[in-house]
Amino acid sequence: MHGAWIPNWRFDAICLEKSIADRVSAEFRVDLRPVAWRRKVIGAAMQIVTPTVGAAWFDPDALRERAIARHGSAGAECSECHVWRWMPMPTESLPPARSDLNWDRYDVIASPEWFGAGKRSFRDILVRRSLANVIAAASPKDFKIQEIS
Repeated sequence: MHGAWIPNWRFDAICLEKSIADRVSAEFRVDLRPVAWRRKVIGAAMQIVTPTVGAAWFDPDALRERAIARHGSAGAECSECHVWRWMPMPTESLPPARSDLNWDRYDVIASPEWFGAGKRSFRDILVRRSLANVIAAASPKDFKIQEIS
């Protein structure tokens, strides 16, 4: 693989080819782990370890209302792990994120809220602008920078 990418159905994971991972590791506050290839090894690559930061980014009542309006259901509790998973919501449909002072300690963070179901579950991700610029420049067809409100 070249550049940066998100593995199939893992919308909260960002992978980087080795040269980009080396740059990111040197310039940003991130932890990286080697990509575990399932079939054949495509090349040296690393995945950004995205920490979950904060108790709740989104007001649960507002999130419930918006999810029900969009899907007819707010979500469900996973029968295996008992984690509540909200119905998937595009960024522009989410309520405003409530920032936390701990956000300043990281260059990439994940919401404590989970969205989707089963293997298609994910967290919302925020990436500091300078890191987002590096990732988007590595793979401009795959990454689009969106501002948060």
